Amino acid sequence: MNEELAITAGAVARRARARLGLTQADVAMRVGISPEVYVRLERGRALPSVVTLRRLCQVLALDANALLGLPDVRGRSEAVR
Repeated sequence: MNEELAITAGAVARRARARLGLTQADVAMRVGISPEVYVRLERGRALPSVVTLRRLCQVLALDANALLGLPDVRGRSEAVR
């Protein structure tokens, strides 16, 4: 597991969850994972599967790049992507 990536994703998820006024249990239920797994993700102790990453982005209204700690690529041409 990439520890730096897990910590980054967890911190971003935590801030987004707080911004939305959701509890960890709320997010876990909406994503379809157990609260224990979500807590581990948010604490940077686990990385989500691709399916879970997609659901997290939907539930937390985040771009996947944000959860992955990547720069915002909007504004770049389609040819570059």
